[in-house]
Amino acid sequence: MLDIHLAITDHYVDRWVILEASRTFSGIPKPYYLTDNLTQYQSRYGDRIQVVKLELTAEQTNLVCETMMRQAIAPALINCGPDDIVIHGDLDEIINPDCWADIIVLMDQHGQPVSCGFEMFMYKFDQRADRGWKGSVVARRGMFDTPHDLYKGNSIKRKDRSHCVALEIPVGWHWTWMGSDDLIRNKVVSCIESQHRDPEQILSAFKQLDTISAINHKCTTHTINITYPAAVQAVLEQYPAYWNNPPV
Repeated sequence: MLDIHLAITDHYVDRWVILEASRTFSGIPKPYYLTDNLTQYQSRYGDRIQVVKLELTAEQTNLVCETMMRQAIAPALINCGPDDIVIHGDLDEIINPDCWADIIVLMDQHGQPVSCGFEMFMYKFDQRADRGWKGSVVARRGMFDTPHDLYKGNSIKRKDRSHCVALEIPVGWHWTWMGSDDLIRNKVVSCIESQHRDPEQILSAFKQLDTISAINHKCTTHTINITYPAAVQAVLEQYPAYWNNPPV
């Protein structure tokens, strides 16, 4: 997903600040995977990638962990000017390059951050959820204190976007629970929604396209015929296993 994110956002991002923690949301210790493999990305992106590492204790889990991670990015933005544009979101939340200009216009017209509504896809790039997703937030640096405030406002548990404006159409995609069987099993024991569930049961439900049983999003999904914008499609076609019906 990092490879996909970088390749698509390369169309409008100058620098990526990526936080990785020493533990999963459920408190399981893990290596700093990106730090350990950074050289392979530097050959393409040079010094445009900045990694922030966060040491967590076993007690700092779930929503506490998430809040600490979003707040910990703030020091990496110290050299940003007040007019510099910042996108804050998760790795699997990606803004459509074709919508970028409209987002900036809306932000500057209202003088407020823009909350990006996304289409949500689960398990495969052509398996769309029957609900939208409040994704990344775009703002000038002078509009917020920490990225957590930008993404969730004063809330810890739920997203608070009362400080934002939004376009009336989806401006990107949330591609969640993508990957191999082993990646999905690992996410089950690592993330907030499902860490006490049986990985095999959840994986089996995904394979049957039963997302209601798989996770707690309480929504159905349907396989659709979709062609993404050309710049995005060219990237996603490199991952045929991530489609129910791979592009020809």
